[in-house]
Amino acid sequence: MDPGHVPTVMILAVVLSLVGTAVTQQHAASFPEDFIFGAATASYQVEGAWNEDGKGENIWDRMLHEHPEYSSNGDNGDVACDSYHKYQEDVQMLKALGVDVYRFSISWARILPTGDLDVINQPGIDYYNNLINELLANGIQPMVTMYHWDLPQALQYIGGWPNPILADYFVEYARLLFDEFGDRVRWWITFNEPASFVGGYSSVGVAAPSQNASGIGDYLAAHTVLRAHARAYRLYDEQYRAAQNGTSDFFGINHYATKFVISGEEGISPSMTRDTGTVLVDTQNYPTGFRNLLNWIAAEYPGYQVVVTENGLRTGAGINDTDRIEYYVSYLDAVLQAVNTDGVPVIGYVAWSLMDNLEWTGGFSVKFGLYEVDFDDPDLPRTPKASAGVMGDIFRTKQLPTDFLQSFV
Repeated sequence: MDPGHVPTVMILAVVLSLVGTAVTQQHAASFPEDFIFGAATASYQVEGAWNEDGKGENIWDRMLHEHPEYSSNGDNGDVACDSYHKYQEDVQMLKALGVDVYRFSISWARILPTGDLDVINQPGIDYYNNLINELLANGIQPMVTMYHWDLPQALQYIGGWPNPILADYFVEYARLLFDEFGDRVRWWITFNEPASFVGGYSSVGVAAPSQNASGIGDYLAAHTVLRAHARAYRLYDEQYRAAQNGTSDFFGINHYATKFVISGEEGISPSMTRDTGTVLVDTQNYPTGFRNLLNWIAAEYPGYQVVVTENGLRTGAGINDTDRIEYYVSYLDAVLQAVNTDGVPVIGYVAWSLMDNLEWTGGFSVKFGLYEVDFDDPDLPRTPKASAGVMGDIFRTKQLPTDFLQSFV
């Protein structure tokens, strides 16, 4: 995920074990015993196999094939981390980290190559069944994102998200996912960062499908996405919730950095940026800002548990990523203070990302992973970074390393 994007998404979720809003007295560096930790990826960024076994083309396939200049070094997701073939190895990496959940996304075009139920691709369904079963066999719960930006190209031909009929297609796609995987998946996320991916309808070369309709296309897309989310939620609530073990909703938040703004106007007209009435003056890694945001969420949406569904830091190449360790520990400390001191009902935290991957138009040169991937080696070997060791200890013990905290607090 690009930390420059605005991080918000309201999500439909399923929770295995819940914590109450009351906070017990605990050691300052300890998370609640039932706090959930995990790591995340997204289908286009890691799977590869872009046209194997019946998978259809998606909008990122199309954009980066037609315009390799839009991506750093011409990188694309044709092979990526090859998780389509290496998912068992990825699950062992997750197990070594001691995670409770693995957040991954399903490629709509791998399941429904045309975006519609007229063609159901069984090999795609088999792939996700195999992944889900492998996770469960290793004691890891799947946290499934239905849509992480890779719309089937066939649906872009009819206008993509600005076309309100896309909500109908999404609901039927969601129904198929509930039918095929809902007996084992207890955590569902409808959309990842709508505020980011609707930007694909407001500018060229930044995000797929690269449509230049600023202040129009993005608003139309946002409206369709909100309707699609609401309808998928109602579908689950009315037809699946009772049968698929009882469940609870949560508020998911992706966060990378704090933006400081002042009143004013910037951006072209029309544009979402201009409509905010603010001017961005600075962006910083500011853990206190994250704690403040979590408190705001609890006040604005009382009664909902909160899951941090993405948080991470981009760094340079190499496995000695001390800066990432400092980032994670300081942000986890902010989460801990929100939980233990402020009483914010945060029940889980998911790190971005499990491994280095295709960071959209940033290509492979942008590194967010706990595991390094050598993209110059055709075998794409994974190597744990220093941060993997530290985060693994945190995930297993549910405690922050106080000696490390003291080194920069």
